[in-house]
Amino acid sequence: MNYSSYLLASWLCVMLGYSQATIGEDLRTLMEYFQNESTSSDISDNGTLFLNMMDRWKEDGDKKILMSQIVTVYFKIFEIFKNNTIIKKSVENIKEDMIMKFFTNNTASKVNDFEAVINTQVNDLRVQKKAIFELALIMNDLSSKPHLRRRKRRQNRKQGEIKQ
Repeated sequence: MNYSSYLLASWLCVMLGYSQATIGEDLRTLMEYFQNESTSSDISDNGTLFLNMMDRWKEDGDKKILMSQIVTVYFKIFEIFKNNTIIKKSVENIKEDMIMKFFTNNTASKVNDFEAVINTQVNDLRVQKKAIFELALIMNDLSSKPHLRRRKRRQNRKQGEIKQ
C-alpha cells in the first residue's frame, strides 16, 4: 500500500468512528427527548414493538423483508419530527445512517424509490387503479418459479461415447 492508501484508510477509520460516536449521541438525544415527553410505563406496556419479531424471523431473506417494513415505520416517524427544532438534527443523522446501512450499495435512485413507495397515497383512486393493473406483474415477480428458470440438459447417451 502506498502513502495515499494509508492516509485514505486512516481517514475512513476516523470518520467511521466519529460517525458511530455521533449516532450514539443522537440516539441519546432522542431517548432523552421522549423520556421527558412520556412516562416510562408507556414504553413497557404490551412488550416490545419490533424486537420480538426480529427474533422470530431468522432467515436472511425474510429478515430483510421485515427490516424494510421496520425502516418504513422509522422513516414515517422521522417525517413527523422533521420540523422539531430540538431533535431535528438527531433525526436527520439517524435517518442518514439507516439509509447507509439498509441500502448497502447506497444508490440515490434506490433510496428515492423506497421513499416513493412509502409515500404512496393509497386512498387516491388513480393510484388504486394503477396498482390493480400492475398487480398481476407484481404477483408474478413474487412467485418463485425455479422450475421455469432452470433448464435441464439432456445428455445423449451416445454423446459421451467415442466413435471408432
